[in-house]
Amino acid sequence: MRVLTLSAIALSVTAQLSAAQSLPAGRVTPPLVPARFVAVGDYGTTSAGSFAVAALVHALAPRFVLTLGDNNYPNGAASTIDQNIGQHYHDYIHPYVGSYGSGAAYNRFFPCLGNHDWVAAGALPYLNYFALPGNERYYSFRRGKVEFFALDSDPAEPDGIRASSVQAAWLEAGLAASSAPFRVVYLHHAPYCSSSVHGSHGDLQWPFKEWGASLVLAGHDHLYERASVSGLPYVVNGLGGNARYAFAAPIGGSQVRFNAGDGATLIVNDEASMRLQCITTGDVVVDDYVLPRGGVDPGVTSLVSEGATWKYLDTGVDPGASWTTLAFDDSGWAAGSAELGYGDGDEATTVGFGGNPLDRHVTTWFRRAFSVPDPAAFGALQFRLVRDDGAVVYVNGVEVARSNIPGGAITAGTLASSAISATGESTSYPFTFAPSLLSAGSNVIAVEIHQSAVNSSDISFALELVGLGAGTTLLARGSDWRYLDTGADPGAGWQAPGFDDQSWSSGPAQLGFGEGDESTSTSSGSVTTWFRMSFSVADASAVDWLECGFVRDDGIVIHLNGQEAARFDLPRAGVGATTLAPFDVAGVAENVLERTSLDPRLLVDGANTIAVEIHQSSLASDDLSFDLELVAH
Repeated sequence: MRVLTLSAIALSVTAQLSAAQSLPAGRVTPPLVPARFVAVGDYGTTSAGSFAVAALVHALAPRFVLTLGDNNYPNGAASTIDQNIGQHYHDYIHPYVGSYGSGAAYNRFFPCLGNHDWVAAGALPYLNYFALPGNERYYSFRRGKVEFFALDSDPAEPDGIRASSVQAAWLEAGLAASSAPFRVVYLHHAPYCSSSVHGSHGDLQWPFKEWGASLVLAGHDHLYERASVSGLPYVVNGLGGNARYAFAAPIGGSQVRFNAGDGATLIVNDEASMRLQCITTGDVVVDDYVLPRGGVDPGVTSLVSEGATWKYLDTGVDPGASWTTLAFDDSGWAAGSAELGYGDGDEATTVGFGGNPLDRHVTTWFRRAFSVPDPAAFGALQFRLVRDDGAVVYVNGVEVARSNIPGGAITAGTLASSAISATGESTSYPFTFAPSLLSAGSNVIAVEIHQSAVNSSDISFALELVGLGAGTTLLARGSDWRYLDTGADPGAGWQAPGFDDQSWSSGPAQLGFGEGDESTSTSSGSVTTWFRMSFSVADASAVDWLECGFVRDDGIVIHLNGQEAARFDLPRAGVGATTLAPFDVAGVAENVLERTSLDPRLLVDGANTIAVEIHQSSLASDDLSFDLELVAH
């Protein structure tokens, strides 16, 4: 049996040289250390929350700290920088020029610039305070098996922030040249995020995956979210101690969301995996994810390219109810490659608006046929949509997304909910839909773009569609589980493969009570309910990535073959039968399928045992939900 270990690993001689080369002259070379680090975002204040996050970081004892921007609120001034940064983290900074301590013997603090740091002219207080590699605005360094690339995502960056910029060319070249098994990109503004305040930033939606990144970390929005876009994990953590933000509707690919407390992201890696845990200042794990060596690769198949040719109707006349279906005759429509639209100057195809700039067509319609030999080959379909202003998207006649469009019936005269301007006009919004909507052979995706006003000066449309590989299902949702719902601790070893669970009850998932959607009803009144089941793996060594989806209300700990694999909404240590989940899962979240990745080294050939404990947030809780699936890639 292969045993999971996140033990410390030493830097190789090559890595030592690489690390030393990234240090300014005269600085002390760091000793041989493992890649155990913490990322914090939007922390640069003297709020009670920022002090609590700093205390958490010190308690986690990282070898070094990354920051995700906004190091110095409110305006990046020299007069506030030491109290906002050095007061919290002087033990990690070298050379330290502040007044709160002696600083570190070598630098263990690697920030990136945020918009509040750039309020000060030229971001000079930040640049004068730190001594960082390269030009100090964006730079790279390596520690062990990980190479880090810090970006400057602010529009004030002299070398640009778009995918065609000098800075982006530097990143593309650096990722291509890197030999590190893990390549982490971090920046302030989030390329993808479902916050109601800032959200996704189109200028930063670079082809990170295609260039070779394993993981993208960001801040800016004061919340936590982990999402997967075309198989690449994007993590936003702006919970550094400032006022927290609310969520909007989840973006496609969003897998975990949290905004009920402040915290930091702890990341530990060894030769084969990198484990990320979002930990609150109350020492509660709210996300737990294992990134395999080289990154996640679900198998991405392009079905509609970003610059694909689309049929379009720009007469303003409603094409009729059947226009979203495959059988509809669009032979009389015009055709052109994306981006389609008018008014911005970046269109590959210019569409018409009716001739009267004060009374333009509200709606323009687009269609694209594509072929899929076997829909079962995909675990999910994901598209990235550029829309100005609003859009409704259909697949084979079924609505799969609406963006910036009001609810209810849609007509040719329905106005978008709001006007889109500036970078929002070129921002891609990800959405997902189930492969069951596809047919073997020909399919059609249809999109209607709506203006927010009849005198709007521009519209934009482009869409990229990919299929994500289905993998091999090891354990399906709705499977039969053994369960113990008496509240009595089952005793030591209950997670192990050899444990005797014959006296436990059994039934198919979803299991729980109080929601009315359970296939199996369990008893109420206990803090913890325990679940076990076995599944088979033919060749464990062939599994590179173990995807896990689960429904849980409230806290969960997942064990594989007797070893803990992940925990959510429970303390980092000391969980027992009477441990309450600190945060209540409520409303629609109670039936959301969250997704994570487990370490595949926990698997063995043949029979495997998965054991799960669900913890209530209160003895008075009126519901419980549990289901789980495992997919091998």
